[in-house]
Amino acid sequence: MNCYNCGTELTDETNHVEHIPAKNLFTTHPDEYKKNLLTVPACYKCNVELYSKIDQEIRDAIGILNESDDLKKELTEKSVRSIMRKSNWKDRVFFIDGGKSIDISFSYNDMESLHIKNFKGLFYSKYGRPISDDYEIKIIAEGDEGNEKLQKVNSHMRDYLNFQTDYSFIGHPKVFKYKMKAMIDGKDGMFYDDENIDDAISFACIMDYHEAIHPLVIAQRKDFI
Repeated sequence: MNCYNCGTELTDETNHVEHIPAKNLFTTHPDEYKKNLLTVPACYKCNVELYSKIDQEIRDAIGILNESDDLKKELTEKSVRSIMRKSNWKDRVFFIDGGKSIDISFSYNDMESLHIKNFKGLFYSKYGRPISDDYEIKIIAEGDEGNEKLQKVNSHMRDYLNFQTDYSFIGHPKVFKYKMKAMIDGKDGMFYDDENIDDAISFACIMDYHEAIHPLVIAQRKDFI
């Protein structure tokens, strides 16, 4: 048994279970949304020190993006309290339209780190091992719309993921769903997916949080880059 994130070998005593995604995405929902949650083995550093201080960033963004979903009302309230408790809240809250509305900024780096964390957890769950350091992980997410090159990659990768592939979900599809595929060179200019991933050039994954945040994760083999 190894840590899903860093690969450190673990025992039952040193395993600090990590939830993928964080349980805070489900806390304000009914019990039927919290069944069959995913956990993966993790070392203390990766579980507690690396992500615990930023784990609420995605939850807070989803709460703020909520407009009319009653199931997310409590989530929104928790998100507002979480943001206002932070010492830097004045740097994150902006009044617009003459003070009639507010806009809130979120850390792109923290969001990116959490997307990578969740991708690594999904990878471990699917393939039974941590993703190798031979792969470089990149995110294409909200905020990247202005980069034409990234959007072309985004379109091609999503087409590949959507071809004959259904979403899997954790807990409930309205909270978290995803698609993940290996990309193996078919020597005919086409890629194919397979459970034997030793020859995979890359992996692609779409994650959908609360039908509000939809990052694409690409893990590219470094020697192929």
